[in-house]
Amino acid sequence: MDGQKHVFLLYQREFIPQVEPKVLSQHMSSIQSDPTSQMDIISLMELYKRDTSLDTDLVKQAYADPSVSAHFMFVTKTAEQDYGIHMQEHSEDVFSAFREIVLATGGTIESSSDPEYLFQQAADASENYYLLYYTPKNYIADGKFKEIKVKVKNKKYKVTHRAGYIAD
Repeated sequence: MDGQKHVFLLYQREFIPQVEPKVLSQHMSSIQSDPTSQMDIISLMELYKRDTSLDTDLVKQAYADPSVSAHFMFVTKTAEQDYGIHMQEHSEDVFSAFREIVLATGGTIESSSDPEYLFQQAADASENYYLLYYTPKNYIADGKFKEIKVKVKNKKYKVTHRAGYIAD
């Protein structure tokens, strides 16, 4: 139905295993005579890097669609522990991107270790809303992104709205 499009983004906390420096040092000293093995270990450790850059303004503009509301459900499961390895969280880049999408569309963000609770919160948020349509004064189709600000007098209401629109 027009005005009722919802996107549900589900992301579980992400951990990347990191070998404890003491364990790595012990292992590296045991294979000193084998440079190939040392390079293999160093190469393996490099595989766990993820470089992501995020243009938040571009994300806001791309997802500020009037017909979509995104809801971000972040599962905060804890990492399993093993001897000699610590789990380093690497969720920030994806979390930030999903957060910007949700803020741009006026959706909701929920965090919990209980996925059932998260789905219930997202379903509730997608069922309780009003649609408000308007036409901007002095509209100029200049292809630029225009921010939207919505205010209500009664503070007991929660107002969510998309970040803006592209005037085309």
